[in-house]
Amino acid sequence: MLQLLSRPSLRRATVLGASLVAVGALVPQATASPAPEVAAVAPASPAATASATSVRPTATRIVSGFSAPLLVRSANDGTSRLFVVEQAGRVRTVLNGRITGTFIDMRSTVASGGERGLLGLAFAPDFARSRLVFVTYTRGDGALVLARFTTARATSPSVTRSSFKIIMVVPHPTYGNHNGGDIAFGPGGYLFLGTGDGGAGGDPRKNAQNLRSPLGKMLRINVRCGHLYCIPPSNPYARSTTARREIWMSGLRNPWRWSFDTNGTQYIADVGQDRFEEVNIVSPSRARGANLGWSCREGLHSFSTSHCVAGRTLVSPAFELCHPDHVAGCTSARAGEAIIGGYVYRGSRNPAAVGTYVLGDYVTGHIWAYRSGVLSAPTALSGVAGFGTDDNKEIYAVTLSGSLYRIGFTVR
Repeated sequence: MLQLLSRPSLRRATVLGASLVAVGALVPQATASPAPEVAAVAPASPAATASATSVRPTATRIVSGFSAPLLVRSANDGTSRLFVVEQAGRVRTVLNGRITGTFIDMRSTVASGGERGLLGLAFAPDFARSRLVFVTYTRGDGALVLARFTTARATSPSVTRSSFKIIMVVPHPTYGNHNGGDIAFGPGGYLFLGTGDGGAGGDPRKNAQNLRSPLGKMLRINVRCGHLYCIPPSNPYARSTTARREIWMSGLRNPWRWSFDTNGTQYIADVGQDRFEEVNIVSPSRARGANLGWSCREGLHSFSTSHCVAGRTLVSPAFELCHPDHVAGCTSARAGEAIIGGYVYRGSRNPAAVGTYVLGDYVTGHIWAYRSGVLSAPTALSGVAGFGTDDNKEIYAVTLSGSLYRIGFTVR
């Protein structure tokens, strides 16, 4: 069972330090003018009000029969296929409400169990031409691995196994929690990778605020530069001799699920410690070098002042959920203990819901709509583990028990 999605307050404290390893020879680093240690970013909007909005999510089961599915993706290749990622290392295809085959099978490669497994899947923006598919997974020594496949044709039913190539390895020895692992292509065609703080409780090694560590970060790399990867010249530390040049944002605990809106704004749901879960909404103009606060702060609240770094500006989350067993006055409508980030709705089936962000929580089994600074009343979806969109921008969700759901909306 996926322990990331167990009650965070019960996670054991661990100690971990790690560094980033690029596979093969180090690639030449792109040049750029130096950036300040932390970008000056204004605080986001206050926490959302806990009241019903005119838009509330619904969930309709489409198909069952998956084994511990964690997320769903689309290739935007014109086939209308959905790709459901299973924790043990398999990616299944779905078409017209049926499981139609296996797109990737890495079960002999992936180390699965607890919070580990096949954690991320991203298709290149030009997949129909390049046929490139990227995955993240944990291997036997606990490391988080970014790798890629190609397909013979964009419409091929499976990847070409011999095309497998490892791009990057983030060491994560000793402890199995807080792997992060979600990946997506964002503005500029760069690949973004969210990493957890390295495990433990309370970030004892202060990895999230340590710019020498790739852990507790949002990394940003160019995977189409002729090498395994290159550093985008606009990265905030692209010319640094001390900070990791791959870092785009810092101060994350465990960004299990996050996404980009069509305008490039990034919605990052960060799994909390004992009291608060948070959603950070970061526009492209404010993202470069942004510090999201962990482990100086948990949500909007101070966490460990000894982990704060003088002179760094912290970005406040747009809103937070609370743990009812640790926060006085936390209502069930706002209760969350393992937040599952979703997507902003840009589909056509529910025009009144366009622009609404959908998210969930594994422990409480709730999903919500967030719109205009207000969080809706929750809708039940037990065991929600991840979201995704299809070719038409309709939102889907998977539950760890093995089902795929289409998300709709009621408008009042």
